[in-house]
Amino acid sequence: MQSSLMQHSSLVAFLSGILTAEAFAEEIADEVGAFYADLHETRHGFIDISNGPNFVMDQAAARLLLHAIATKKMPAEAAVYVADCIVASDDIEFADEATRDAVSFVEDDSSLFVDGRSEIWTQKEIFSALEKLN
Repeated sequence: MQSSLMQHSSLVAFLSGILTAEAFAEEIADEVGAFYADLHETRHGFIDISNGPNFVMDQAAARLLLHAIATKKMPAEAAVYVADCIVASDDIEFADEATRDAVSFVEDDSSLFVDGRSEIWTQKEIFSALEKLN
């Protein structure tokens, strides 16, 4: 197991628009690599996220994640890992069902990378998920 620690503060900075998708993806690149190495080796990716103050993820934050995917400013593998971390965090809650659904859309697909698939969403699917957010 090669678990790395996602920093709550960095995740919240990205979701708040303080940290760009590119900078965040670069910051977590080693974690993402370790996550997928575990996933390939054990068929289970291990998520470890530091504690932090409670953060309520709203639709604007979900839009940032989906927009990073749509514009390819964050690799798909990183986006799935980020969504997994959001779901695993005890310190992040969802403002509403639309936000939860947007994260679930991204989070559901980490196992596809085990088989080497590099594109897990079509542009149409991503834009459809974005349109569901107010």
